Amino acid sequence: MAWSEQQEARIGTVEFHNYTTDEQSVLVIVEDDGEQVYGEFTAVPPADGEPPTVREVEDLPEAPGVYDIYFNLARRPEDTEGEFWARAANTDADCRAYRFTIQPDDTNEPQFGIYRSEC
Repeated sequence: MAWSEQQEARIGTVEFHNYTTDEQSVLVIVEDDGEQVYGEFTAVPPADGEPPTVREVEDLPEAPGVYDIYFNLARRPEDTEGEFWARAANTDADCRAYRFTIQPDDTNEPQFGIYRSEC
């Protein structure tokens, strides 16, 4: 499905907040109107104490586009199976910023949430 011109937007920032005691590897894929324009892993060191470790994704597309952003919390770089995928869909805002939060659950397994805001 093609998006309309009104839904073109810029990507502001994409950052990861790691509250777990393990390093996390997150695969980020950005598609512009269905075509992949970015795909890289970002390593997020473990949290050291109460505040999370924060890493920002670099080298994202700067021009406005019809973007969909996909995140995969990978246990290993080769682990890209669907159960860890989350999608941050495009909206009609001029600019979107994304925060990907990684927190341990009751069994200390990493769980994540995606938060979107306008730039």
